[in-house]
Amino acid sequence: MAWDILGMIAVGIGAAALLFAGAHALRKAGLAVPRWITPAGIGLAMLGFAIWNEYSWYSRVSAQLPATVEVLETGTGGKAWRPWAFVIPMVNRFAAIDRAGLTDTGQGVQRGQVLFVERWQPTRYVTLDFDCAGARIRAVAEGRESDWLPAAQDPAYAVICERGG
Repeated sequence: MAWDILGMIAVGIGAAALLFAGAHALRKAGLAVPRWITPAGIGLAMLGFAIWNEYSWYSRVSAQLPATVEVLETGTGGKAWRPWAFVIPMVNRFAAIDRAGLTDTGQGVQRGQVLFVERWQPTRYVTLDFDCAGARIRAVAEGRESDWLPAAQDPAYAVICERGG
Protein backbone atom coordinates (compact mmCIF):
# COMPACT_ATOMS: atom_id res chain seq x y z
CA MET A 1 0.00 0.00 0.00
CA ALA A 2 2.84 2.39 0.81
CA TRP A 3 4.31 1.92 -2.67
CA ASP A 4 0.97 2.78 -4.22
CA ILE A 5 0.72 5.97 -2.20
CA LEU A 6 4.31 6.85 -3.00
CA GLY A 7 3.63 6.25 -6.70
CA MET A 8 0.55 8.45 -6.58
CA ILE A 9 2.54 11.24 -4.90
CA ALA A 10 5.26 10.92 -7.56
CA VAL A 11 2.63 11.20 -10.30
CA GLY A 12 1.23 14.29 -8.56
CA ILE A 13 4.68 15.91 -8.39
CA GLY A 14 5.37 15.09 -12.04
CA ALA A 15 1.99 16.45 -13.11
CA ALA A 16 2.60 19.60 -11.04
CA ALA A 17 5.94 20.17 -12.75
CA LEU A 18 4.48 19.70 -16.23
CA LEU A 19 1.43 21.84 -15.55
CA PHE A 20 3.48 24.59 -13.94
CA ALA A 21 5.89 24.64 -16.89
CA GLY A 22 3.02 24.63 -19.37
CA ALA A 23 1.16 27.42 -17.58
CA HIS A 24 4.38 29.45 -17.34
CA ALA A 25 5.01 29.07 -21.08
CA LEU A 26 1.43 30.05 -21.88
CA ARG A 27 1.68 33.15 -19.68
CA LYS A 28 4.95 34.12 -21.40
CA ALA A 29 3.10 33.77 -24.72
CA GLY A 30 0.49 36.22 -23.46
CA LEU A 31 -2.33 33.74 -22.78
CA ALA A 32 -4.22 33.84 -19.51
CA VAL A 33 -4.35 30.53 -17.67
CA PRO A 34 -6.96 30.07 -14.92
CA ARG A 35 -5.39 29.46 -11.52
CA TRP A 36 -7.49 26.36 -10.90
CA ILE A 37 -5.98 24.46 -13.86
CA THR A 38 -2.84 23.34 -12.02
CA PRO A 39 -4.48 21.86 -8.89
CA ALA A 40 -7.28 20.33 -10.96
CA GLY A 41 -4.75 18.76 -13.34
CA ILE A 42 -2.70 17.39 -10.44
CA GLY A 43 -5.82 15.89 -8.87
CA LEU A 44 -6.93 14.31 -12.16
CA ALA A 45 -3.47 12.86 -12.76
CA MET A 46 -3.38 11.33 -9.27
CA LEU A 47 -6.91 9.96 -9.60
CA GLY A 48 -6.10 8.55 -13.04
CA PHE A 49 -3.01 6.83 -11.66
CA ALA A 50 -5.00 5.36 -8.76
CA ILE A 51 -7.64 3.99 -11.11
CA TRP A 52 -5.05 2.56 -13.50
CA ASN A 53 -3.18 1.02 -10.57
CA GLU A 54 -6.31 -0.70 -9.27
CA TYR A 55 -7.42 -2.05 -12.65
CA SER A 56 -3.97 -3.28 -13.65
CA TRP A 57 -3.20 -4.96 -10.29
CA TYR A 58 -4.41 -8.43 -11.32
CA SER A 59 -2.61 -8.48 -14.67
CA ARG A 60 0.63 -7.28 -13.06
CA VAL A 61 0.48 -9.83 -10.21
CA SER A 62 -0.59 -12.78 -12.37
CA ALA A 63 2.15 -12.01 -14.91
CA GLN A 64 4.75 -12.45 -12.15
CA LEU A 65 3.52 -15.93 -11.20
CA PRO A 66 5.63 -18.92 -12.28
CA ALA A 67 4.40 -20.90 -15.29
CA THR A 68 3.44 -23.79 -13.00
CA VAL A 69 0.87 -21.67 -11.15
CA GLU A 70 -2.63 -21.72 -12.56
CA VAL A 71 -5.31 -19.23 -11.59
CA LEU A 72 -8.46 -21.07 -10.56
CA GLU A 73 -10.96 -18.26 -10.11
CA THR A 74 -11.06 -14.49 -9.89
CA GLY A 75 -13.32 -12.21 -7.89
CA THR A 76 -14.49 -8.66 -8.43
CA GLY A 77 -16.01 -6.04 -6.20
CA GLY A 78 -16.38 -2.36 -5.56
CA LYS A 79 -16.02 -0.22 -2.47
CA ALA A 80 -17.51 3.14 -1.53
CA TRP A 81 -14.14 4.87 -2.05
CA ARG A 82 -13.81 3.49 -5.58
CA PRO A 83 -17.33 3.77 -7.00
CA TRP A 84 -16.15 3.28 -10.59
CA ALA A 85 -15.62 -0.42 -9.73
CA PHE A 86 -19.38 -0.84 -9.40
CA VAL A 87 -19.80 0.37 -13.00
CA ILE A 88 -16.77 -1.40 -14.52
CA PRO A 89 -15.85 -4.34 -12.26
CA MET A 90 -12.18 -4.97 -11.56
CA VAL A 91 -10.46 -8.12 -10.36
CA ASN A 92 -9.40 -7.63 -6.76
CA ARG A 93 -8.84 -11.24 -5.66
CA PHE A 94 -8.01 -14.62 -7.11
CA ALA A 95 -7.33 -18.21 -6.15
CA ALA A 96 -4.43 -20.14 -7.66
CA ILE A 97 -2.63 -23.46 -7.30
CA ASP A 98 0.98 -24.35 -8.04
CA ARG A 99 1.14 -27.68 -9.86
CA ALA A 100 4.89 -27.91 -9.13
CA GLY A 101 4.16 -27.86 -5.40
CA LEU A 102 2.08 -31.04 -5.46
CA THR A 103 3.27 -33.98 -3.39
CA ASP A 104 2.19 -37.60 -3.56
CA THR A 105 0.96 -38.75 -0.16
CA GLY A 106 0.50 -42.35 -1.30
CA GLN A 107 -2.60 -44.32 -2.26
CA GLY A 108 -3.11 -42.14 -5.32
CA VAL A 109 -3.65 -38.96 -3.30
CA GLN A 110 -1.92 -35.71 -4.20
CA ARG A 111 -1.51 -32.81 -1.77
CA GLY A 112 -1.26 -29.18 -2.79
CA GLN A 113 -1.91 -25.66 -1.59
CA VAL A 114 -4.53 -23.33 -2.98
CA LEU A 115 -3.44 -19.71 -2.60
CA PHE A 116 -5.97 -16.96 -1.98
CA VAL A 117 -4.54 -13.62 -3.10
CA GLU A 118 -6.47 -10.43 -2.43
CA ARG A 119 -5.59 -6.79 -2.98
CA TRP A 120 -4.35 -5.14 0.24
CA GLN A 121 -4.54 -8.44 2.18
CA PRO A 122 -1.92 -11.02 3.12
CA THR A 123 -1.95 -14.13 0.96
CA ARG A 124 -3.75 -17.05 2.59
CA TYR A 125 -3.63 -20.68 1.64
CA VAL A 126 -5.49 -23.93 2.20
CA THR A 127 -3.85 -27.34 1.89
CA LEU A 128 -6.00 -29.85 0.01
CA ASP A 129 -5.75 -33.55 -0.73
CA PHE A 130 -6.91 -34.62 -4.19
CA ASP A 131 -8.12 -38.18 -4.75
CA CYS A 132 -8.38 -38.20 -8.53
CA ALA A 133 -9.52 -41.82 -8.76
CA GLY A 134 -12.28 -41.28 -6.21
CA ALA A 135 -13.26 -37.80 -7.50
CA ARG A 136 -13.02 -36.28 -4.04
CA ILE A 137 -11.09 -33.66 -2.07
CA ARG A 138 -10.43 -32.86 1.58
CA ALA A 139 -8.86 -30.03 3.51
CA VAL A 140 -5.78 -30.56 5.66
CA ALA A 141 -5.09 -28.19 8.56
CA GLU A 142 -2.31 -28.55 11.13
CA GLY A 143 -1.81 -32.21 10.28
CA ARG A 144 -5.50 -33.05 10.67
CA GLU A 145 -7.47 -34.16 7.68
CA SER A 146 -11.14 -33.34 7.23
CA ASP A 147 -13.70 -35.69 5.75
CA TRP A 148 -13.60 -36.38 2.04
CA LEU A 149 -16.03 -34.34 -0.04
CA PRO A 150 -17.14 -34.96 -3.62
CA ALA A 151 -15.07 -32.84 -5.98
CA ALA A 152 -18.06 -32.08 -8.21
CA GLN A 153 -17.13 -28.83 -9.96
CA ASP A 154 -14.21 -27.74 -7.77
CA PRO A 155 -11.81 -25.68 -9.92
CA ALA A 156 -8.70 -26.94 -8.09
CA TYR A 157 -9.75 -30.56 -8.65
CA ALA A 158 -10.34 -29.80 -12.34
CA VAL A 159 -6.80 -28.40 -12.71
CA ILE A 160 -5.07 -31.20 -10.81
CA CYS A 161 -7.06 -34.26 -11.83
CA GLU A 162 -9.02 -33.56 -15.01
CA ARG A 163 -6.36 -31.53 -16.81
CA GLY A 164 -3.51 -33.67 -15.55
CA GLY A 165 -1.67 -31.59 -12.94
